[in-house]
Amino acid sequence: MKMRVLFVDDQPAILAGLRRMLRGLRNEWPMEFAERGDEALALMAVAPFDVVVSDMRLPGMDGSQLLAETMTRYPGTVRIILSGQADQTSVLRAVTPAHQYL
Repeated sequence: MKMRVLFVDDQPAILAGLRRMLRGLRNEWPMEFAERGDEALALMAVAPFDVVVSDMRLPGMDGSQLLAETMTRYPGTVRIILSGQADQTSVLRAVTPAHQYL
């Protein structure tokens, strides 16, 4: 079974790096990329994703808010924060909506 994965980061260079790094898995994991939380939610509304991997800092809504909304709308989706942000406040806000904080 192929897992659909959505990556969300507001930095195009990060998304491009993920695309390059994961290129070899594109036949196993259909992947989409979004730069904002609202864009990610729009993609999820079109077709569900098995996994959402989000940066913590996003314009408009942060990664914690995106994953909280994902948890409400799509409770079966695995939710991961992948971020260089590790301040205590950010981590604590992500504890409930994220399955993993990397």
